[in-house]
Amino acid sequence: MENQFIRHEPCFERILFVLTLDRKKMKERILIGEEQQIRFRLNGSQNAEVLCDMTRPLGTFLINFERDTDRDWNLYGLSPLRQALHSNRWKQPELEQAASEFLWEKYLSNDPLKMYVAFRIWNSYLLAREPRDRNAACDRFMDKMSRLTGVFQNETMSFDRETGKPKQFQAGSLYFKGAPSEDTRLDLWFPDNRRTEECVSAYASLYPLITYYLNRLNDWGFASGGARSVENIFWQRASGMSCAATSAEKHRRFKTSGNLTRGQEKITMTCFIKMNARTGATK
Repeated sequence: MENQFIRHEPCFERILFVLTLDRKKMKERILIGEEQQIRFRLNGSQNAEVLCDMTRPLGTFLINFERDTDRDWNLYGLSPLRQALHSNRWKQPELEQAASEFLWEKYLSNDPLKMYVAFRIWNSYLLAREPRDRNAACDRFMDKMSRLTGVFQNETMSFDRETGKPKQFQAGSLYFKGAPSEDTRLDLWFPDNRRTEECVSAYASLYPLITYYLNRLNDWGFASGGARSVENIFWQRASGMSCAATSAEKHRRFKTSGNLTRGQEKITMTCFIKMNARTGATK
């Protein structure tokens, strides 16, 4: 799979962002690639070709989530490519180079989320160059990629001030009220004989994946605790075990209360996000 940010044959297969959470080991695993190759890798094949296969402490995805309050992704990643699609062939190389440098820097960050979005933007641009109607292709490109990068401009984590627990998903949020159905979709892969943990895959939007992650932390009884230093740690109230990366943004100490043990979680329905988007119920 070509991942250099230069002109080349685009990837026509859907590139997925797949997440699996290991409650016992306190780990998260993220894979990026074509669905079949990811399934091969999850079943133990190291020869499967994926863009990323990374295992980190539980909660790292949320703690390190990209924040783009200055809209740099739109300004330096998307805007030059939009202009390139509307420009003649002599102006395109300079515009492509500007976007390529920004996206390549993000890709080399070794952060799975940045890698995924950078690859999706460049590959989608290459796909947009294929149709004869560039104007229509450009509109589709900007619409899809703007929805993908829009999540960087919002706060991803929301916690209860009293308990420190991640807040449950609210179906009445402004995003889910107006979002296309594709943007609320999250595919769940049930465990099988070789893979003991469930996986979820996202494509059009990262909002459902964030929702899934926060709801899982809530269901499992994880809370956010503020230490005396500038660190912020997730732990499971039943064990008190640290399980996530640190953050320099939150300093508040949270108190935990209630039962210290929780029953075995129920298997989540395949239509997890779609059901919640309409009913507000948390499985």
